[in-house]
Amino acid sequence: MIMASRMAASALLAFGALCLPAYSASAQPPSTPLADEAPVDCTNKENGLEANPNDAGSFFTCSNGATYLFHCPDNLHYDLHTQNCERPELAWNPAADRS
Repeated sequence: MIMASRMAASALLAFGALCLPAYSASAQPPSTPLADEAPVDCTNKENGLEANPNDAGSFFTCSNGATYLFHCPDNLHYDLHTQNCERPELAWNPAADRS
Protein backbone atom coordinates (compact mmCIF):
# COMPACT_ATOMS: atom_id res chain seq x y z
CA MET A 1 0.00 0.00 0.00
CA ILE A 2 2.79 2.41 0.89
CA MET A 3 4.67 1.47 -2.28
CA ALA A 4 1.61 2.31 -4.42
CA SER A 5 1.29 5.71 -2.73
CA ARG A 6 4.94 6.49 -3.38
CA MET A 7 4.60 5.46 -7.02
CA ALA A 8 1.51 7.66 -7.43
CA ALA A 9 3.29 10.61 -5.81
CA SER A 10 6.31 10.11 -8.08
CA ALA A 11 4.07 10.02 -11.15
CA LEU A 12 2.34 13.25 -10.11
CA LEU A 13 5.67 14.99 -9.54
CA ALA A 14 6.96 13.83 -12.92
CA PHE A 15 3.79 15.02 -14.65
CA GLY A 16 4.02 18.41 -12.91
CA ALA A 17 7.63 18.82 -14.04
CA LEU A 18 6.57 18.21 -17.64
CA CYS A 19 4.02 21.02 -17.43
CA LEU A 20 6.54 23.70 -16.45
CA PRO A 21 7.76 26.15 -19.14
CA ALA A 22 11.21 25.49 -20.55
CA TYR A 23 12.57 28.84 -19.37
CA SER A 24 10.99 30.78 -16.58
CA ALA A 25 12.38 33.46 -14.37
CA SER A 26 13.48 31.93 -11.12
CA ALA A 27 14.37 35.11 -9.26
CA GLN A 28 12.65 36.00 -6.04
CA PRO A 29 11.29 39.51 -5.54
CA PRO A 30 13.31 41.83 -3.33
CA SER A 31 12.06 42.16 0.22
CA THR A 32 10.94 45.73 -0.43
CA PRO A 33 9.50 47.38 -3.54
CA LEU A 34 11.74 49.52 -5.73
CA ALA A 35 11.97 53.24 -5.10
CA ASP A 36 10.45 55.84 -7.39
CA GLU A 37 13.40 55.78 -9.82
CA ALA A 38 12.17 52.55 -11.50
CA PRO A 39 11.40 53.08 -15.22
CA VAL A 40 8.03 51.36 -14.72
CA ASP A 41 5.48 52.87 -12.35
CA CYS A 42 3.02 50.30 -11.00
CA THR A 43 1.14 52.71 -8.76
CA ASN A 44 -2.12 52.61 -10.76
CA LYS A 45 -1.55 49.43 -12.80
CA GLU A 46 -3.16 46.04 -12.45
CA ASN A 47 -1.04 43.23 -11.07
CA GLY A 48 1.10 41.69 -13.80
CA LEU A 49 4.39 41.73 -15.66
CA GLU A 50 5.97 44.69 -17.44
CA ALA A 51 9.03 44.72 -19.71
CA ASN A 52 12.05 46.70 -18.57
CA PRO A 53 12.50 49.35 -21.29
CA ASN A 54 16.20 49.68 -20.39
CA ASP A 55 17.24 46.00 -20.19
CA ALA A 56 16.01 43.05 -22.27
CA GLY A 57 17.29 40.61 -19.63
CA SER A 58 14.97 41.80 -16.87
CA PHE A 59 11.34 42.67 -16.22
CA PHE A 60 9.12 44.18 -13.56
CA THR A 61 6.24 42.69 -11.62
CA CYS A 62 3.46 45.00 -10.51
CA SER A 63 1.88 43.77 -7.28
CA ASN A 64 -0.70 45.82 -5.42
CA GLY A 65 0.79 49.09 -6.69
CA ALA A 66 4.41 48.15 -5.85
CA THR A 67 7.15 47.58 -8.44
CA TYR A 68 9.53 44.60 -8.18
CA LEU A 69 12.50 43.94 -10.48
CA PHE A 70 13.30 40.40 -11.70
CA HIS A 71 16.27 39.25 -13.76
CA CYS A 72 16.15 36.45 -16.31
CA PRO A 73 18.73 33.68 -15.93
CA ASP A 74 22.06 34.38 -17.64
CA ASN A 75 21.93 35.05 -21.39
CA LEU A 76 18.12 35.01 -21.62
CA HIS A 77 15.80 37.88 -22.59
CA TYR A 78 12.30 38.63 -21.37
CA ASP A 79 9.72 37.96 -24.10
CA LEU A 80 6.78 40.36 -24.04
CA HIS A 81 4.47 37.96 -25.88
CA THR A 82 5.04 34.80 -23.84
CA GLN A 83 5.94 36.61 -20.59
CA ASN A 84 8.83 34.18 -20.08
CA CYS A 85 12.58 34.38 -20.30
CA GLU A 86 13.67 33.01 -23.68
CA ARG A 87 16.82 32.65 -25.76
CA PRO A 88 17.60 36.07 -27.29
CA GLU A 89 16.95 34.90 -30.86
CA LEU A 90 13.43 33.76 -29.86
CA ALA A 91 12.45 36.63 -27.57
CA TRP A 92 10.51 39.65 -28.77
CA ASN A 93 11.74 42.61 -26.76
CA PRO A 94 12.36 46.11 -28.16
CA ALA A 95 14.95 46.83 -25.43
CA ALA A 96 17.23 44.21 -27.07
CA ASP A 97 17.54 46.45 -30.15
CA ARG A 98 18.95 49.27 -28.02
CA SER A 99 21.69 47.25 -26.32
